[in-house]
Amino acid sequence: MEIRLLTEQNPWWIDKEKIYDDEKVKEALSKVKKIEYSFKEFENRNLLIIGPRQVGKTTFLKLFVRYLIEKGVDPRCILYFSCEPIRDFEKVIEIIRFSDSLISCRKYILFDEITFVPEWYRAIKYILDSSIGKGKTIFVTGSSSIELRKEMFPGRDIRIKYFLPLSFKDFCNVFGSKMLKEEIKARISMLSMDEIVEKSRRLIFYFNEIERLFDLYLRSGGFPRSMYELIEDGKIREETYQIYWNWLISDIAKIGRSERITSAVLLGVLKNYGTRFSLNSIARETEIGSHVTVREYLEILENLFVLRNIFPMVKGQVAFRRMRKVYFIDPFLFHVFKKQLTQTRIKEEEIPGLVEGVVGEHLIRRFGRIFYYSQKKEVDFCTTNTGIEVKWQKRVDKRDFPNVGFKNKILLSMDQFEVAKDRLVIIPVSIFLLLL
Repeated sequence: MEIRLLTEQNPWWIDKEKIYDDEKVKEALSKVKKIEYSFKEFENRNLLIIGPRQVGKTTFLKLFVRYLIEKGVDPRCILYFSCEPIRDFEKVIEIIRFSDSLISCRKYILFDEITFVPEWYRAIKYILDSSIGKGKTIFVTGSSSIELRKEMFPGRDIRIKYFLPLSFKDFCNVFGSKMLKEEIKARISMLSMDEIVEKSRRLIFYFNEIERLFDLYLRSGGFPRSMYELIEDGKIREETYQIYWNWLISDIAKIGRSERITSAVLLGVLKNYGTRFSLNSIARETEIGSHVTVREYLEILENLFVLRNIFPMVKGQVAFRRMRKVYFIDPFLFHVFKKQLTQTRIKEEEIPGLVEGVVGEHLIRRFGRIFYYSQKKEVDFCTTNTGIEVKWQKRVDKRDFPNVGFKNKILLSMDQFEVAKDRLVIIPVSIFLLLL
């Protein structure tokens, strides 16, 4: 075991105050408006934390180290290790064994960015199944969910937590007023029309603040770096766009895929954003040549937490072979790819699609899976008995909701609120997102 690799990454072993010198910790503590994490619920639970890069996973781990030290845990019982330098899953097991030779105590082992270590899950399975995992709390982070489709650790003592860019509600909990934060604590239990109407009415009083925050959210998204730059400095730095592009291309390279094809697929997504399209149409538009390649890259980009593929619901069944719609998981990624691939900024006419994507992502996070409705007419999103149509325009009325047979109909507007007949409600997008 290369001892230097461990001691360099765990300076608090010799001086617990060194945790406050960590760059991630210093940056997080320097913020006036802080992202709040609840560590108590995870304190004695094995955790697999999966989410895109630059979303704050490493900061979460370092702040957890600080939490444990301040709670009185012996700093020598806390081992953090970035897995970026290693390419062998057996090294992970070796680190666990080595930690047992250092000190006798309950240990907290934190493996950062493990998912690009080949067959990393074999190490975690072994640790959870064997005696070397006893008396330890294991935290593991990663930027890809690809292997999770093969191995979900059935029956093992580990919880999977998705760590994603902040939702609009989370964004408001960081940058909103105290009164707004109190008002948005509760969320709707399901898509209950009565509950939606009641809670929407309460939020109308805060609409000026909500609208201002939503405009900021559309520009910065929920990635910590971009949102803090926009809020604190008034603009997002040019280098930040490049950083987010670089992490994607780096991860694409690590799994042996092409930057050129990735760029072509993303250009196709941008061109068709918010509309349904076929794999063949993207292949033709981008000269990739094969719809199979397009499908493969769209699945990879979904597994890397870049985008979501949404399919139509036809006669109660998901139609995977029909045309799909694709949205990025965060509005800032739209800005990044637009700037990187077209050398232009987002246009006014593209904002409705951007907003639609934000709604889709929030619905997925709240309900797990959503679809769009497409038969004679199309509805942007739907669940079993509820249709949701997004109309980001100056004026809407109930006729903007397609005449289809959903039990409940939600028409999302810029700034209008109305309870219409036939179980249809018109709500501002920003307010609706705070209900989820």
